[in-house]
Amino acid sequence: MSIVLNPYARPDEWMAALHRLLPDDEIVAWPDVADPDAVEFVIAWRLPRADLQSYANLRAILSLGAGAEQWQQPGVPEVPVVRLADPAMSDEMATYALHWVIRLQRNFDASIAQQPAKVWEQPGYVQAGSHRVGILGFGTIGARVAKAFVDLGYPVNGWSRSGGETEGVTHYAGTDELDAFLANSDSVVNVLPSTAATAGLLNAERLASFAPNSVFVNMGRGTVVDESALVEALDSGPLRAAVLDVTDPEPPVDNSPLWTHPAVTLTPHVAGSTQVASASKLVADNIARIRAGEAPFPLLDRARGY
Repeated sequence: MSIVLNPYARPDEWMAALHRLLPDDEIVAWPDVADPDAVEFVIAWRLPRADLQSYANLRAILSLGAGAEQWQQPGVPEVPVVRLADPAMSDEMATYALHWVIRLQRNFDASIAQQPAKVWEQPGYVQAGSHRVGILGFGTIGARVAKAFVDLGYPVNGWSRSGGETEGVTHYAGTDELDAFLANSDSVVNVLPSTAATAGLLNAERLASFAPNSVFVNMGRGTVVDESALVEALDSGPLRAAVLDVTDPEPPVDNSPLWTHPAVTLTPHVAGSTQVASASKLVADNIARIRAGEAPFPLLDRARGY
């Protein structure tokens, strides 16, 4: 039996790491699969559905990203899909959120803008203890982002479907409490996945519920926000800035106002990347669990979409 590997990046690093962790396995780089019937596992960010369907003895797909919408398309085999929940990736995403929220909260852009004119003035800003940070989506990544801000003294709100209890975090649950969550957050960091329930969640009505002069940082999925309504909320309030690491589509179309809007910062889906050293160990451990008859984790719940 063999394992098919197709990472988004760093294929040589992935191959070397998996050979060390799974020395007795035949690991082949897609698309160089000589015998489709011999494929036992797929380790990939994406793979064509026709190829997946040709692997008659496929036991599981081990995803190499936090998102899982690519494995829920029609034609993907009904085998277990193991999502990647890597603390190292969560750490990296927390640093992204910290960077942009702090940069905007502290008005560092004002200091940068005055440098060419040789101006030496301290811009005013709201201090951390009075700047409320809302985390939209409170799974593994959301909890890690929240902890980073709590540790630095920010008041933190968390929103999820079912709520929770976390020291230093005020939790909001369900759509009935979403508007209150938004109204009580000066920066909103989205880490929600793309599902039927989250598509268009931040529509014009919800964007109008944001706190005055607030900031939106999206490092979840672009489908969560109505981008036309987002531009309107930046032009007319209540938003003063948006940082978008994800858009719908990616990248934005050429004539999208997101490219040129003065209050929008775009980054090319770099908030968090899969860390080969830590993720390869998680993948290998889950393969061992499956072979031992144990349940791998975390499993994709197709009914919930993540």
